[in-house]
Amino acid sequence: MVGDEMIAKETCPDCGSHDFFHARDRGEIICKKCSFVLDESVVDFTDEHRSFEFEDIEKNSRTGAPFDPRIADNLGTAIGNRKDLSRLNTKTKKLIRRIKKKNAWTSSSLQQNLNTALSNLKVIAGQLNAPARVEKEAAGIYRQAAEQGLTLKRSIENLVVGSIYIACKMHGIARSLKEFAEASGIEVKILAKTYKMMLRELHIKITPTDPIDFVGRFASDLKLSAKVQTKAIKYIENIKKQGLMSGLSPVSVAASTLYIAGLTLGEKRTQKKIAEISGITETTLRNRCKSMMKQLKVKVKIR
Repeated sequence: MVGDEMIAKETCPDCGSHDFFHARDRGEIICKKCSFVLDESVVDFTDEHRSFEFEDIEKNSRTGAPFDPRIADNLGTAIGNRKDLSRLNTKTKKLIRRIKKKNAWTSSSLQQNLNTALSNLKVIAGQLNAPARVEKEAAGIYRQAAEQGLTLKRSIENLVVGSIYIACKMHGIARSLKEFAEASGIEVKILAKTYKMMLRELHIKITPTDPIDFVGRFASDLKLSAKVQTKAIKYIENIKKQGLMSGLSPVSVAASTLYIAGLTLGEKRTQKKIAEISGITETTLRNRCKSMMKQLKVKVKIR
């Protein structure tokens, strides 16, 4: 190879050695004897990598900006901004607006769909305080759904919220469907149907949400001590061992165990407060607590 032939002719200025190591990932030529860096800007002469998945593209790509699924058109180039446009004369401004319109007309239906959906995704993810990694994952899921034609005869917003919900589950961020429904204004039943459809059509496998994931957040909002959290987690683990979790909502289990743990350790919180924070009704909380107390053999008075 050309690069290796060039290295063989070089001499280390520090120790005079001709034995070098070519660190291709960093573009450096290093002396094996004294570790002197002879060059740090060597061009990689190897073939370009072929990538078929998003992770491989990020890892192997050596040219252009990194691929971001949150951007509708990664190959598009934006020249100038609003300030630059304001400096132009009226005739030129009208010309540029006409060019923008024609560009929008010639873009594909998929491109237009992504432009609308990804802007909505950014807004909803911001309302839910979702981290950047979740937003990226959700954008990738929506892209996959759009490419497979799942957006036909379906609401874009429903699919966007469903994508964020799936991404949260994939990254272990505990959020209930009710929280997503409140942030987006979509009914819980519709979101649940959309979520299940996307899992089925995109062949995504997700483990059920663990009630323990909700304990920390609920306890923090209720200002409960670490002892109460630990007690509630022990109750949940006990319920799991008995195989009694089937058919129960993880949110209601987390809220109920925290309420029982608070009563047993003298850190009582009202049923109304716990119901508001967890997003369940007081009736559900009372019924779940009564059934769990029998299973856990805990004797505490609940009014």
